[in-house]
Amino acid sequence: MDYTITPETQHQMIEYLKSINCCLSCCTRFMGTGTSEYFRNLMSDSKLLNDTLKDANAIDNVSCIACIGILQYDIQQQTLKQIIDSVNSSGFDCPTFTCNLSIPASLNLRERYIHISLTQKFNLSKDQLCSLKLRTQNIKEVWKMQMLSVVEAGILKQQISGAIPSPFSIDIIYDYANDQEDCQKFTESYTKNVESRNNKHRNNIYSRNNIEKLLNNIEDDEFMKHFSPSSGHVTIGKISCFHRGFFIGGRYKKLSRHLSQTPWYINGEKKMETSVQDLLCNHIVKYTNSDSLKFLSSGREDVDVRTINKGRPFAVELINPKVTIIAAEKLAEIVDEINASTKLVEITSGLKFLCSSDLQKLKEGENVKTKCYRALCILRHKSKDAINLEQLSNMKNIKIIQKTPIRVLHRRPLTPRTRLLREMRARWLTIEEIKKARELFSESHIDHDLLNHLFVFDIKTQAGTYVKEFVHGDFGRTRPNLSDILGAEVDIVALDVTAVNIEWP
Repeated sequence: MDYTITPETQHQMIEYLKSINCCLSCCTRFMGTGTSEYFRNLMSDSKLLNDTLKDANAIDNVSCIACIGILQYDIQQQTLKQIIDSVNSSGFDCPTFTCNLSIPASLNLRERYIHISLTQKFNLSKDQLCSLKLRTQNIKEVWKMQMLSVVEAGILKQQISGAIPSPFSIDIIYDYANDQEDCQKFTESYTKNVESRNNKHRNNIYSRNNIEKLLNNIEDDEFMKHFSPSSGHVTIGKISCFHRGFFIGGRYKKLSRHLSQTPWYINGEKKMETSVQDLLCNHIVKYTNSDSLKFLSSGREDVDVRTINKGRPFAVELINPKVTIIAAEKLAEIVDEINASTKLVEITSGLKFLCSSDLQKLKEGENVKTKCYRALCILRHKSKDAINLEQLSNMKNIKIIQKTPIRVLHRRPLTPRTRLLREMRARWLTIEEIKKARELFSESHIDHDLLNHLFVFDIKTQAGTYVKEFVHGDFGRTRPNLSDILGAEVDIVALDVTAVNIEWP
């Protein structure tokens, strides 16, 4: 097998490529002889550039048949200017970048066309054609060889390539007005193939994947019958910048019984003025100049439930943040600003940057953590003297079965769940606490005799337990429940989350 193409033939092939209006970059990449330094010099060496324009006949109004301008000077200079303007006006502080290039699908057809043309012109063998295809340098890689160093100098950031890209990406989309037309000429030869497809696939006939599949199944002679490259050049469709999101987290206390955890909408109408998410995250989003956010937490409390003591673990994902370099001192300032801005919530820990293992811990905590609650309960229709609260202290690791509570049945499946109650205890209110309760409810219509029937109930339980329903039984949907255990009707007046037991942050 002879894969070799002689130097003399290569020279003749380059001259032929020039004659059909291939730019020098494409002439070189088809031969596979261009180095990174060579392609960079095409952008930076004015003498070489002038010679290139003259030799390749690649003047402004003649577009390269192979790259339709992507590797030509004028388009690249326009691209460079727009990249610099876009990045410098966007405010991203990331010191590195990665470029992503989107090119017209018909460029694959043009490359196939040129390979076949060279084969026919120079009577290449199948082995020589295979060698030529393997040596042809990818247009995106050549573009990066030419452009990345000048982009670096223009935006004062370091380009990162390889398996781990920069979190900051610059996306360049090149459009070509005749792209669909070129693809259609090619795919018409497969009309029968197209008509046999389901309707749902017909709209995707010009997709890049379909073009590549058809290229693998068509013979060279048939391809040349149905495809000839149109004239024209690419335009810069869009240049956009995006920074991968990152996570910041900590713990918060919720001090209000009239506050939802996340914005609450019903039929598009906001039901509460603000939320835990708004109060915690607005300052962070504003400082980082992020487009949006995603709020995560280790469980959630009802609107009328407080979270106290160390607070609940939370994380916020910042979407497309511009400011990503944040000193620890600045994070501390943000915490102070948040806590000074409201009395409804409070960050109880410092904010910190989170990694994937931290987030996994937050997710795993949903299933394995324990939580502690304190409830203010009331005994109805029975004398407190007949109730033995002390018995609760001796009850450990009690299994209960809870059907989905009636109050959330409209948004959750009807699935019974088994939960483990680790430990619990209860005590009646002290005289001093009853006195304070009388003062608190002095202007209300509450029966003050009922205040003597209030007791404090503490429970440590597996995450996901419906504590309110365990107290009152939810019409028998939770078994056993506190009312069953005490042998009396019990209801819940107020509930606090006192601990979420995971290591965080």
